[in-house]
Amino acid sequence: MPAAIDHAARRIALAEVAADLVAAGGAEAATVRAVAAAAGYSTKAVTHYFADKRALMLLTYRHAALSSQARTDASQPAGSGDAAALLQALLPTDPRTERDWRVWFAFWGLAIGDREFAAEQRLRVREFVGRIADCLAADPAFAHLADQDRPAAASALLAALVGLVTQAIFDPESWPPAQQAAAIDAALARICGAQTAV
Repeated sequence: MPAAIDHAARRIALAEVAADLVAAGGAEAATVRAVAAAAGYSTKAVTHYFADKRALMLLTYRHAALSSQARTDASQPAGSGDAAALLQALLPTDPRTERDWRVWFAFWGLAIGDREFAAEQRLRVREFVGRIADCLAADPAFAHLADQDRPAAASALLAALVGLVTQAIFDPESWPPAQQAAAIDAALARICGAQTAV
C-alpha cells in the first residue's frame, strides 16, 4: 500500500524551494520547471499543487508572510508588548529573514501589474500596520499614545522598517546588524518624542 502523502506539507516544502530560488534569482527564476528540478520532483508533481507559476508565487509570498508572523509572535513577551522586539524580529540579520524579504520584494514587483497580487499586498500591509498598532497599545513604553494616534504611528514605523530593510538588503556593508537595531530604536524614539511633545 503506498504511503500517505501530506499534501499541505508538500505545498509548504515547494514554497520553501520557490522562496530560495526567488531570493537567489528573482521571481523569474522560480518557474514550475525550476522548482520541480530543485525539489527533486517531476514537473507534473508540482503542477498537481500549483496550476501555474502565478499560483506558486502567491503561495510562496503567503508562506513568507506567515514566517514573518511566526517570528514577530515569538518576539513578544506574554501578556505585554515590545514594539522594538517586534520590528527587530524582521530585520534581515539572518539568512532566513533576508530570504523572506527578497521574496516580498519580488512579489511587490509582480503586484504592480496584477490586481489580485496588489490586493494581497495591500491586505498584508494593513494587517501588519494593525499588528504594530496592537503592539504599541500593549507596550508600556507607548502607554501615552492615544488610541487615534496609534495607526499613524504604526504606519510610520512600517515605512521606517521597509526603508531600512531595503538599504540593508542592497547595501549590507553599510548596514550591519547593530546599525539596523539602532535605526529601529531611533524610529521608535521619534514616535515617542513626537507624541510627548504634543
